[in-house]
Amino acid sequence: MIRLFGCVCGQFHGPGEGLGMTPGVRATVPVPFYVIEHPDGVALFDCGCPESMSRPGDSYLDVLRAQDLDVTLDPQDVTTRHLERLEIDPSKVRYVIASHLHFDHVGGLKDLPNATLVVQRREWDAGFDREVANHYGLRKRYFDFGHEVLQVDGEHDLFGDGSVKLVPSYGHTPGHQSARVKSDAGDHILVGDACYHEGVVESRQFPDFSDPGAMNRSLDALLALREPDTVMVFGHDPAQWADKPVLPSLRS
Repeated sequence: MIRLFGCVCGQFHGPGEGLGMTPGVRATVPVPFYVIEHPDGVALFDCGCPESMSRPGDSYLDVLRAQDLDVTLDPQDVTTRHLERLEIDPSKVRYVIASHLHFDHVGGLKDLPNATLVVQRREWDAGFDREVANHYGLRKRYFDFGHEVLQVDGEHDLFGDGSVKLVPSYGHTPGHQSARVKSDAGDHILVGDACYHEGVVESRQFPDFSDPGAMNRSLDALLALREPDTVMVFGHDPAQWADKPVLPSLRS
């Protein structure tokens, strides 16, 4: 049995144009991460915002607010609390697949001490190149904790049985990756920030810091993977986490 869950770890706030939404209107979007329960271990695809952002005085929140951005995170929605509600011990998570190294995708890593971080090699290299990291906002404070790191080049079959396949989707950051997960819930493509929400499939309104040519190619390639029953789960799509969430966050 392979089970897939989706958990929302806070909300991100910013100008609509930066999130592929209406220009001039402030937008609020969810910050999801995903839990894959496989017979060979638990893997997370991304791991949410840092727990410290649930408490006053977080220094990086000040940095974000100076850029007209913000995060709200209830203590009950931090990564470890979601795992505990799923009866998963955070110390026993085997893998954290990083779509990329932004704080809202690897922020929970420090609370998963025994996980192997699975990241595209070119993303890991970008995180340690000062100029590139500064351009893309890759902050070592959120991913450089001494975890074992599995650097992959391109496609990668995580468990060797085709259930979790990593798919390169470069452009949002130099080594962004997505994942195709075939579980008891069906066939899902976890798009990550290769596409913030369904509207971007048509608008192709990408962030200013990104490589738009690469993002277009990556999004086209992901869309081409779809089969009739495939569900695309986008990076920060409010509609997918509203009244009927695209994935469950709790066991039925």
